[in-house]
Amino acid sequence: MKSYKYVIIGGGTTSGYAAEEFVEQGIGEGDLCIVSAESILPMNRPPLSKGYLKDSHEDDEILINDQNFYDKNGIEVKLETCARSVDLGRNEVDLDTGERIKFGKLLIATGSSLNHLGVDGGNLQNVFYLRNINHSDKIREQAKQSKNAVVVGGGYIGTETAAGLTELGVKVSMVVPEDHLLAKFTEGEVADFFKNLYKHQGIELIFNDKAVSFRGNGKVEEVELESGKRLPADMVVVGAGVKPNVKLFTGTALRINEAIQVNEYCETGVENVYAAGDVVEFPDQIFNKKRHVEHWEHAFEQGKHAAKVMTGKREPYVFVPFFFSDVFDLSYEYFGDQEGADFSATRGNVSDGNFSQWWFKDKICIAAFVMSSRPDEEGEKARTWIKEKVHIDQDRIDDESVSLKSLELQSQHHRNDPNH
Repeated sequence: MKSYKYVIIGGGTTSGYAAEEFVEQGIGEGDLCIVSAESILPMNRPPLSKGYLKDSHEDDEILINDQNFYDKNGIEVKLETCARSVDLGRNEVDLDTGERIKFGKLLIATGSSLNHLGVDGGNLQNVFYLRNINHSDKIREQAKQSKNAVVVGGGYIGTETAAGLTELGVKVSMVVPEDHLLAKFTEGEVADFFKNLYKHQGIELIFNDKAVSFRGNGKVEEVELESGKRLPADMVVVGAGVKPNVKLFTGTALRINEAIQVNEYCETGVENVYAAGDVVEFPDQIFNKKRHVEHWEHAFEQGKHAAKVMTGKREPYVFVPFFFSDVFDLSYEYFGDQEGADFSATRGNVSDGNFSQWWFKDKICIAAFVMSSRPDEEGEKARTWIKEKVHIDQDRIDDESVSLKSLELQSQHHRNDPNH
């Protein structure tokens, strides 16, 4: 039985950046093995619904590192290989190739898988879910021969996919269960801005409705909605969210509540077993609550952090919730968590897309939505203010003649420090 100092199960973003950090921390040749069900090396997922959908890219453009990196650093990557079972007591992993391997320390980075709509016709041809590079390739190829597409879902995957398909020349209808796009973090005039942007691009928006069946003879031809409305469709793309891949570990000593529970050090509570990325729920050190995040930045940051802890640098994981998106010729970033906000304000002009929105609780910034047209300082301040719990003169944040720096009052850290 082959033995490794470190084994990672999973071949996505978390795994790729953890491997990079293991190298930074000085692992030796043959110390690390990655077990990946994917057909290509660990890659960055965000481009799949962004630029990749519009233009074909070579695999090496989305890879975190190429084969040379793994060869040079003595890392074994077992592609198209699934872990069949894991014995956490004996530190052993059974692979579907029939091989069994042993680990000193294990990092679980199994990520998440798609939620499928449980509706009639879900198995028809040309009904797509976007998760891996093969999905993206198939969607792009089908778009070239499609007139009408229906996108189910109005979150960031749905909005990116609808934008990508529109730019490929497809007529898109979006079916959104909420009453506006990006409902988790937009409201009021910002929600109106995105609604108008999508309408201006010729996209049909259907709010407060759901897809209840897909109809067609072998291939999808029509989508029936809860309201009774029927939409013509040569293809359908569903963005119904994801669920953590925990099946391999049910019945083990790991604590699982939909996601694997870890502490602030990515430790599972089982000795020498760690977990990171989409598959975990972790204690948010800033907002003081448990958090499950399904975005690239977290997968990247926590993968690197877990590798540091596993190689002896045991520090808590402090993460400002963050994600970014590109739609049409616009980009935006979202920082923090606006839940519980008691004040919000907008800086800039929403109507022309040059704006940022800010949320506060007890005069502390807890979230910000920043368009890419804004000064770089705004994104930088958003992250710093949230992380350091800086008190802000919130009533003047909408005044662009006032610098963000001059709005800073005191950080919570300083208030509690007797030396300040």
